[in-house]
Amino acid sequence: MRPYVLPLPRPERSLLVRDASFVVTERGVLKNKSVYIEGRRIREIGDIEAIRAKYGRWEEEIDATRKLVIPGLVNNHTHIAMTLLRGYAEDLPLLNWLREKVWPAEAKLKPEDIYLGAVAGAAEVLLSGTTSITTAYFYDERGSEAEALLDVGLRGIAAHGVFDWTRESAALKTEEMVKRFHGADDGRIRSATAPHTPYTCSPDLLREIAGLRVSMNEKYGEKYPVMNTLHVAEANNEAMDIQEKYKVPVKKGVASYLDSLGVLNEFTIAAHCIHLTEDDIRAFRGSGASVASCPVSNLKVGMGVADLPKLVSNGITGSLGTDGPASNNSLDMFETMKMASLLPKGLQGDTTLMNSKQVFDVATLGGARSMKQDSEIGSIAIGKRADIVVMNLTNAHSFPFYDAFSHLAYSAKSHDVRDVILDGRIIVRDRQLLSIEMEKLETEIESRVVSLGYKIP
Repeated sequence: MRPYVLPLPRPERSLLVRDASFVVTERGVLKNKSVYIEGRRIREIGDIEAIRAKYGRWEEEIDATRKLVIPGLVNNHTHIAMTLLRGYAEDLPLLNWLREKVWPAEAKLKPEDIYLGAVAGAAEVLLSGTTSITTAYFYDERGSEAEALLDVGLRGIAAHGVFDWTRESAALKTEEMVKRFHGADDGRIRSATAPHTPYTCSPDLLREIAGLRVSMNEKYGEKYPVMNTLHVAEANNEAMDIQEKYKVPVKKGVASYLDSLGVLNEFTIAAHCIHLTEDDIRAFRGSGASVASCPVSNLKVGMGVADLPKLVSNGITGSLGTDGPASNNSLDMFETMKMASLLPKGLQGDTTLMNSKQVFDVATLGGARSMKQDSEIGSIAIGKRADIVVMNLTNAHSFPFYDAFSHLAYSAKSHDVRDVILDGRIIVRDRQLLSIEMEKLETEIESRVVSLGYKIP
């Protein structure tokens, strides 16, 4: 255990979130209710008197008076270890940003740096009310995102990114990761394969990774499926680049091309999906693949805006992601929700698009569905995992309070998050992280960034 990571609290045997002003549940928004948790799961939602009569007493209690209780948010596409590169390279075209700045900087990173960056990212994620992530970076047994998630108590799918030039080690690294971490801590940590993009992975490599996922699933996926995640149609010239580089037809669109290779299916989480054709839409709908839209990052790197309302209206599972902190530069899902709702309204001149409830559903249940975990997470419901966020309603921007979904989409701030319960564990209490020693973490990051040669003031 690193000195900046604290021992995880055990899942509480019994915990009551008491007298919440509002609880956003699967049945709707309930007023003046309490949530009773045993172990990792929600056991009761109701009046405190009824819960006390049924269960008697509990070991831990969180006073939620004048608070809004919501399910934890789901960040379905990020690279949290890139926290170490936050602000390092700015205001560059995407490919210049990658080739001239990010990839050379990443080449200096050691496994311990990836673990450190992931812990730092997890701290931001948890303090901003996100309880589940899908993240892809580089796996090594000496330090990885998967290990960091496990240690700090975050829920997530972790993946090892694959490129043409890392092909030889890809299968070995991926299997090492899946074997060690898939299903860890009662399924809190899961795994995915991760071809980087269709323009950095050849058709043969994409098929090879798809076969690897099937193989890993047969070996290790008895309880939880091994997923697949990749970047799709992020740049407007992506189809042309693939076609020229690999001499393959991509005229119908990037997703349609992936579908023609047989690598698009219900276990695929496709990030970005900005520049899609009608054939791409049909490919998503027919394959069951899902989309993780990253509006803030996409704007920052000048790639455009995904038509999330169109995807959702076509029956495609939509979710949200922040992308990595090097290209966003935030892991704030409240910011992402607001942007995902406002962009289609402004661009298409239709204020009904992505209304507040729809965008909150996409940020919670949509992500859970995409991750194949909606029976367990994504909403507050009896029997589901206790991934619960308690938010202050006493800040100046929080009143008057008319509607929970309007508040969450348009008014709420990440610093409104007071408490975070994840899998029955209290991970954040009174805005204090209980699994990370923040001062030691900050000191370690500053020291390591300087030793890597990244210039900071």
